[in-house]
Amino acid sequence: MRMSGHTKSVSTYKMTSVLAPIYSARDTAITQRPTSTALLCIDSEDRFKDNLALRDPAVRAASTPFNFAITKNQSLMNGFFTRLGVTEVVFPWMIPNINEATKIVGFDYKIGVAPTVASSCLLDLGFYTPSMIASAIQQEVRSQDAALAAFTMTYGVDDAGAQAPVFLYNTNALGVTVRFYPLDSGDMGTIPQINIRSRQLFDLLGFTNTQSTLAINGQGYQTFCQATRYVDIVCTQLTANQALKDTMSQVVARDVLCRVYVGDAQGVQSTTLPSSSTFCPPGCMPTTIYRNFSQPKQIQWIPNQPVPGYLKFEVFDDAGNPLDWLALDDE
Repeated sequence: MRMSGHTKSVSTYKMTSVLAPIYSARDTAITQRPTSTALLCIDSEDRFKDNLALRDPAVRAASTPFNFAITKNQSLMNGFFTRLGVTEVVFPWMIPNINEATKIVGFDYKIGVAPTVASSCLLDLGFYTPSMIASAIQQEVRSQDAALAAFTMTYGVDDAGAQAPVFLYNTNALGVTVRFYPLDSGDMGTIPQINIRSRQLFDLLGFTNTQSTLAINGQGYQTFCQATRYVDIVCTQLTANQALKDTMSQVVARDVLCRVYVGDAQGVQSTTLPSSSTFCPPGCMPTTIYRNFSQPKQIQWIPNQPVPGYLKFEVFDDAGNPLDWLALDDE
């Protein structure tokens, strides 16, 4: 008997067990916290013991916001931290661009074949816009001699007639020549801090040795008439543990807490043309500079060392000179 039928095919499978994902935040979340911090707030007004001292002219004259000490009978902070950084600075700018170092420039003039007359141009202390400086020097020069009555000095337009932040002068008289030059530090007065690094009125005008040669006219290079471009805030008590020392291209290098640029001042950066009488670059008028350091300099600190109750703060200009002697007397 022949029988026909169907063959059954059988396949074998190996099964692997897979766990379903767990979406419970309680089981998988990792708690993360920002690093704990503490504020060390310093105010230059705290150099005065109380309001009685604040109102005393003799006490105020003993220090300035640019050179002062904070003195307490106890530590300001007990330590337990390894890094210290300046995160925020509010800096009222009260340093006039025409100060003891920048108030005078040497000036000589020659009329025809007559001998050269040596003189100078002296400005009153205070804040000046570039156009105000040009007007003040023009008035000073014209008062020197009747032959200089046509002398002009302008700011904002170069000798080609283009808008530019430069000073341009002209005697507008045939045979009448003038020159400007910086003074030696010994001729600047009795202030010992004025030295070869100090910026003078000659420098604020953007002049070079070219303008120190007798000529009918002349033009300086671009300038915003700033007494200093930035300041360095220094406190040696807070940077004493800094193993990696600061360095800079200045002649004088110091370990600093931070550097504040005058150009950071809010609301004073002029958007008008340089030739406008309202053109006022930062540093030419009083203002307040606010700076928030998103990545402050990290200053090394010893954890078991407290912040002392005596901290001395000093501010220096871009030439490395103390800033306090450039301030007005009532600051």
